Amino acid sequence: MDAFLLEPLLQELEIGVLLVDEKRRIRRDNAAARKMLGAPDAGLVGRTLLEATLSYDMLELLQLARNRLEPQEGEIRYREATGRILKVRVIPLYHSPTPNDETKTLFFLILLEDVTTLRHLETVRRDFVANVSHELHTPLTSIRAIAETLRDGALQDPDVADRFIGIILGEVERLTRILSDLLVLSRAESQPVQRVSFDLAEMIRDVVERFQKQAERHGVSLQCLLETSLPISADRDQMEQVLVNLIDNAIKYNREGGQVEVCARKTEMEIAVEVRDTGIGILSQDLPRIWERFYRADKARSRRTGGTGLGLSIVKHIIEAHGGQVGVQSEYGRGSTFSFRLPLLTTAEKS
Repeated sequence: MDAFLLEPLLQELEIGVLLVDEKRRIRRDNAAARKMLGAPDAGLVGRTLLEATLSYDMLELLQLARNRLEPQEGEIRYREATGRILKVRVIPLYHSPTPNDETKTLFFLILLEDVTTLRHLETVRRDFVANVSHELHTPLTSIRAIAETLRDGALQDPDVADRFIGIILGEVERLTRILSDLLVLSRAESQPVQRVSFDLAEMIRDVVERFQKQAERHGVSLQCLLETSLPISADRDQMEQVLVNLIDNAIKYNREGGQVEVCARKTEMEIAVEVRDTGIGILSQDLPRIWERFYRADKARSRRTGGTGLGLSIVKHIIEAHGGQVGVQSEYGRGSTFSFRLPLLTTAEKS
């Protein structure tokens, strides 16, 4: 293929390409390589491999390829805020100036692939599996221990047996809540948003009314401050799940005599909803992680109140799937405000 055709193809590749000579100097690059290495538009040609990549690991891979005269692969992890990870393949190549020239020059073809997102997703998956295993293992271990105690004779004492059976039922309820939230999260992740038109203000009032008795049992005042009507196009079931999770948390993590307010307003571009409480609040170091699956700012209280550690993850995923954003403000010991914003769809987008 003619060189004038190869060059545009090289520049369109999503894989980064570098051609390096024996003196470790770059002879050819492409746009993907420049982007991955944060190079200026002027490019990398003429710079040494170390100058261009700032990586001694890359040099070691090239040296291995030179010594063994066979391709070498590895991953380069950059110590920076983004945690950039590049998959690297170094291929040694011999080139003769002309077909009949026996003089051969050694070059190295370096292929780069940015696998940062892929590795991050793999880490998230591993952490999720580990967390699920732990969350299921704990109640199952408790159930098994109590069942063995009952089998060994505790059934003969009605009071002891009744207390142990109550613990078993409590652990079963905990398992049920975890599995229920996992199913909700799975459906939210795997199913497309089913938008319908409805009044969000009416839904908020209905959900608040359903939580009034729970609020009274906790000694918490629950009220809503809304505009008369808030028409919206969204997944009705998912929006209800978001409100249930946020209001439930605001009541459970409140204090006797506390307050919960659900506020919603409409602007030209979006609908903004806030759930404010006067509860225990969240420590500043916990705020960046509260949207993570199974993360609990107050682990002991979360278990006592029946929390699964999935509620806020479900909220975040649903709102972002609708093109919105979640937010939180909190002062430890004084309360928290959880919020979400949903963009209003145009008539064309709704249709």
